[in-house]
Amino acid sequence: MRIVDHDTPDGPDKILHIRSVGCDVNIIVGTHDPNGVPFTTIEILPREPDDDGVRWTHFGTSNVVVMPVSHGEALLGRSPAEPASPPFHGEVHR
Repeated sequence: MRIVDHDTPDGPDKILHIRSVGCDVNIIVGTHDPNGVPFTTIEILPREPDDDGVRWTHFGTSNVVVMPVSHGEALLGRSPAEPASPPFHGEVHR
């Protein structure tokens, strides 16, 4: 495993681009919503086609937003005081 520190939202590495077998992964730091709440976006983009002409696709969501817990709880309709349980794969908390 290679560990890459990618936690400088104002530096030259705002977007980390990773090429892998079948997909590219972009990690974008230093973005924020209209209220100024910071978030990080992770995008998984299938190769279409790859260098060998093989077409790839994805199952599930290809974009994920990571944000502070207090902001995420408000979006899910819970108060920050409520304990947050992690969702199981495929489950959406309402």
